[in-house]
Amino acid sequence: MSEDQRRVDLIIEGAVVLPMTGPEDLHWDGAIAIDADRIVAVGDREELARRFVAEQAIDASGQLAMPGLVNTHMHLFGSFMRGLVNDLSFTPWIQKKFFVTSRGLNPDNYYLGTQFAAIDMLRSGTTTFLDCGTYQELEEAAVRGVETAGIRAVLARTMADIQDDLADYLSRSDNATRQNLEHAEEFISTYNDAAGGRIKAWACPIQVTSASDELCTGAMELAERYDVGFATHSNVDREDIEAHDLLFGRRPIERFEGLGILGRRFLGTHMGWLSDGEVELMRKRDATAVHCPSASMKGAYGAMTRGKFPELMREGVTVGLGTDGPAASCFLDMFREVHLAATAHKEARLDWTLISPYEALELATIGSARGALLDDQIGSLEPGKKADLILLDLMRPEMVPWHQYNLLANLAYAASGSLVHTVLVDGQVIVRRGEVKTMDERRIVSEMQSEAPKFVELAREWDRDHAPEDHTRPHDFRQTRAAAEAGAG
Repeated sequence: MSEDQRRVDLIIEGAVVLPMTGPEDLHWDGAIAIDADRIVAVGDREELARRFVAEQAIDASGQLAMPGLVNTHMHLFGSFMRGLVNDLSFTPWIQKKFFVTSRGLNPDNYYLGTQFAAIDMLRSGTTTFLDCGTYQELEEAAVRGVETAGIRAVLARTMADIQDDLADYLSRSDNATRQNLEHAEEFISTYNDAAGGRIKAWACPIQVTSASDELCTGAMELAERYDVGFATHSNVDREDIEAHDLLFGRRPIERFEGLGILGRRFLGTHMGWLSDGEVELMRKRDATAVHCPSASMKGAYGAMTRGKFPELMREGVTVGLGTDGPAASCFLDMFREVHLAATAHKEARLDWTLISPYEALELATIGSARGALLDDQIGSLEPGKKADLILLDLMRPEMVPWHQYNLLANLAYAASGSLVHTVLVDGQVIVRRGEVKTMDERRIVSEMQSEAPKFVELAREWDRDHAPEDHTRPHDFRQTRAAAEAGAG
């Protein structure tokens, strides 16, 4: 070690390094120097070899190093729901999901489901996720699950104070506005920056139709006071828009603008039914829209055929990417979402120029990191940022041949999470050669399977007692409201 060299904990050397700081910023024989939980340097291997001496080195020849993916929309409460809710319109789909999970979850299996979801995400390259609706009374179990898994997370606690059609079967919820806000503040003050800073605690009015104006403004006040974020499901599909119009008389983003809560801390998910005016409000207020292509395509929400994500991106609006929960897309592989984001809008509009491979990768990295209010920490490989990164095996058949002319295209059009070889979070190796090091995967998967019959029986109960008579028709909110008014009369 010369006087000019600095000692660091780890050097990853020989990789193709894609730092996500620009489409031309690739190091074809690259290296990354890491000390403790931070990136110290990114550059060419020979240059970093002159500057640093490492306690440990990882030979990443034949691999690609890039930032860990950031999944800005998923649901921990859906871990047991994969494949159980299908072929329903948005409202009964939500109702069935809430019915089953509200009755089937407890602290033990929520902890188990959190670990299971973390395994699924880590193995496919996700190092950070945003849980949009951490269940009330089960928050501590989710925190423990994230802590033991070694993943990074934003846990946004469910809030609802309007018993609308969407929240009708959400039995795990404070009903009063004040109760929601008091418990949300307790959650945020207790768990924000838990797990050594890997957990951020947010407020989450779960659906725009299930949250009063008072609850929404109170939730944003909490977000501002504790320097965190506000997450919700908004402008999801035609039923969501119809229900919101019946309750509030205007579109969701217009309502939030009027309440003064549309801004940098606001993160709305799905957002497939934005008007041109709402796109402009999102741009003007620097709010975030999260795109979940697979959930929209499975649920027929319309994010591709009607959504304005290319316009949002062109206007400079922060756009993140998410898988939604296992009940929606049925998978948590963010590379599959990158593929859909890069292809589906081209098909829907017959326009092959929309969303380039690099832009699609940006959605899953720096775009999602910015939406999660973490872009100063993650989302790109830069000195001073957290050492959250993944190594992909480039010598797999689906990636070969790779070279300077096709690498980005291959990542967007051919890659999947199965390429992930190594995952680091906070500079710690969490996955190596595809094996999760922080948890007993075999035991967790076995216990998940053992829990399945309970949720299957609850799904059958909903199908028998609550399923719509005609599942081929959209939910009729006016009929529901008329029936309720007649009953009240």
